[in-house]
Amino acid sequence: MLALGVALAAGRTAAAAGEHEWQAALRLGAGTVSVDGRKPWGLAGGVDLEYGLTDAWALRLSFEGSTHDVSKSNDMDTRPEGAIRTDAALIGLTYTFDVLRLVPYADVQAGFAQVRGAVVTPQSLLAMELGVGADYFVTRRVTAGLSFHYLFEPADLLSDPLNLGTNPFSFTATARASYLF
Repeated sequence: MLALGVALAAGRTAAAAGEHEWQAALRLGAGTVSVDGRKPWGLAGGVDLEYGLTDAWALRLSFEGSTHDVSKSNDMDTRPEGAIRTDAALIGLTYTFDVLRLVPYADVQAGFAQVRGAVVTPQSLLAMELGVGADYFVTRRVTAGLSFHYLFEPADLLSDPLNLGTNPFSFTATARASYLF
């Protein structure tokens, strides 16, 4: 039993963005945006920077975007075709659950988002994002993982919760690689 405890302790790495540590991450994957009655899938990505306030809590700054190609569904379709683009700048908190080399986390952020391009009306809005993910420590400083995020306008969600609101919102699933320093 003692040998098992020593083996587990030897394999243990530090938690993500530990107290007074920085973590920079890149995300790339797929996402969908709901706008103008369309829900096209496209390429999504982001950059995250975290500063560890404690071993569990980190301040998080994210810049993210996505692009989604759309075409007319028929000759009567008056919606523009081309590419829908989303951009967001967000700040918030991340809480990590340290489980040896696998580190699940949840985050909540608020900020500013834009939906533009092939949309009827380009929009800029105050947004919130809820996310979950998990990182696996490849080395003491390098992690690889997956993350899932839901970006929405809070007031709109409250006005029509069954349909997840009427204004644009997006879901993304991305692979994530990060470096701790």
